[in-house]
Amino acid sequence: MEKLNYDTIQKYQSFTTIEEMDKSVRGFLYKHKAELSEGTLAVLHLIWKHSVKVVGVSFAKYDYIAEQVGLSKRTVIRAVKMLEERGIIKKVPTARMNGKQGVNLLIIQAFGSIDSIKTTMSPQDVAAPVTPNKTENKQSSLCEKKIKERTNVREACEPTLQELDSSYLPESIPEEFKKTAQPFFNAVDIYNLWNRVMIVYNKFEHGKTIEDFMECIISAFKQTVFSKKRGKIHTTFEGYFYRILHETFTLKLRQENKSNLFWELHDWVTGTGSSSH
Repeated sequence: MEKLNYDTIQKYQSFTTIEEMDKSVRGFLYKHKAELSEGTLAVLHLIWKHSVKVVGVSFAKYDYIAEQVGLSKRTVIRAVKMLEERGIIKKVPTARMNGKQGVNLLIIQAFGSIDSIKTTMSPQDVAAPVTPNKTENKQSSLCEKKIKERTNVREACEPTLQELDSSYLPESIPEEFKKTAQPFFNAVDIYNLWNRVMIVYNKFEHGKTIEDFMECIISAFKQTVFSKKRGKIHTTFEGYFYRILHETFTLKLRQENKSNLFWELHDWVTGTGSSSH
């Protein structure tokens, strides 16, 4: 397993230019798009998007990909495996400097361009076989039309991922946070914002539950919304929210530590160490 550093990443550069990489991915999609789920396509597009600094090489973590495309980490891993099997992605495991397992490099592989695929594909690849029985063809066409119509009606009635409201969110996200965020964001955005909360929560050693920080979390969210409305946020809402959360958690824990220290000194001076505060 190779050490993760810039030299290692650069060694796996698979294309000379971004244009070459784009042609390969577009050629792959031209040939295989119909075989892939929406989730797998979303994972491929994100890897593609994050493969420009070293052309063809992405070192985005599975957790990050999952957060960005709104899928579970397990689904992302399955999608990467499927893309590997179809030859557009190569996965290379790496190790951190301390020897522990690092991120997987996801390397886009060379694939034929759309033009080259068109010239090499046989007629069977691009056209359905013609049967001599016209009645069967007509009945088949009518059945396919009805199925397609039913599918289109169902899809038209179903909300898209971006249209889901907070009632679809996991129960692990507190109702107070859902209600506060719902007027401003859809379910996917609220889910991503709560992931930011949990990242900050897990950064500190405090022995507290997430409910102990709800006042801080709601306050940080409202501060971020207010700053957004005033045009003070020049990065992303999520990034700004993360920074305010970190500052708010830090301040709360620092104040509590000072208070605990005061009472410890008080108990030591007065000799009432058994009393509680």
